[in-house]
Amino acid sequence: MRPRITRRRFLGLAAGALAFSIAPASRADRPPPPCRSPFRIGLGEDPARLLDGDDPEAPPVWNALRPDIACAWLNGYRDGSGDRGDLSYFHDWHRAGRFARWGAQGIELMIITWENYDGQNPYYGPPTFGNYHISEQFLRDLEELAVMLADYPQTVYFVLATEFSTYPACRYDLSCRNPLAYSDRYNAITREYYDRLIPHLLEAFAVVRRRCPWAQVGLGFGGWLATFDVNTPEEKAGRSFIRIFDPVIHASDWIFFQSMIGRRAHENEGLGNPDQIRMNVEFFQGYGKPIGLAHYNPGLPYAERLDVMQEDLLRMMDPDWLNTIRGQGLRLFAFMRYGPMKGNGYGVLDLAAAFAGQFRGAPTCLYLPLILRSP
Repeated sequence: MRPRITRRRFLGLAAGALAFSIAPASRADRPPPPCRSPFRIGLGEDPARLLDGDDPEAPPVWNALRPDIACAWLNGYRDGSGDRGDLSYFHDWHRAGRFARWGAQGIELMIITWENYDGQNPYYGPPTFGNYHISEQFLRDLEELAVMLADYPQTVYFVLATEFSTYPACRYDLSCRNPLAYSDRYNAITREYYDRLIPHLLEAFAVVRRRCPWAQVGLGFGGWLATFDVNTPEEKAGRSFIRIFDPVIHASDWIFFQSMIGRRAHENEGLGNPDQIRMNVEFFQGYGKPIGLAHYNPGLPYAERLDVMQEDLLRMMDPDWLNTIRGQGLRLFAFMRYGPMKGNGYGVLDLAAAFAGQFRGAPTCLYLPLILRSP
């Protein structure tokens, strides 16, 4: 039988434990906040609007969902001097002390990198054709941003090159009229790009980790890739295309994907966002890494369908669906934009808040026992 712990010894142990919990710790040793769920909810698209009220309609959405993560985008574009990323608002936030304030509030950050591949966003000028993410400027931009966030006291997630497989059609056919020959495919034509992108992403991981060692990095896959497969000597597509990126996945901390189907399941041959999310999690669980849905949206930005979002959320609150995907490794669910939820049309804000609470579930807590007994 173990010796009985005296009252004095117990008080000493308790005081020591308390001192440990409040003493300064290096970030490498810092314990997680007490009672925080391992499942995270994120919300975009602009932390300044959501957290500081730059858009007065944004904070009510934040307050309803109570996200763990604020999501922001580093967008690549082409100007007269080449391809570069829009760091302007990150500079503004840094100079204004917003990063320090958000970190002190316990908010994690997610940085998603994207580029104006096919010129779909006129604000960012002509198409980049995928050149930004294989450029030295991309590495310099990442380094500059990582330096700004080096002392951020909460977790920072970097989701690199989201949807990188979507737009190569424009790289090889400037009319963008032949997507099936190039998008989401590794073949004799597209391999020149992907064989350059893979080592560049590995270098990007190294840049982020060197300047922001506590960051969590991963690649952003299109959600549709996990829904089909082509594996021939001439071509790899869908799930086989993903496997081309195994070196990047193995070097990553997380696996990220997106889901942005703008139709209800019965309008899309039975495939809605909940189905696509489930298929991604089932596929990616084999890699043994935490999985994050980096941006969910019911359709293209600013053209969302609230009826789709309503159906998605109702389906995703089914306990069987929720328990299955969490059990298979989905640890993070981020809503791409707060905009669709502002007016609570179709009740989507109420549903999103309910889903966020169910996805997080009960937090895990560690308690110091009040009474220590011998067995």
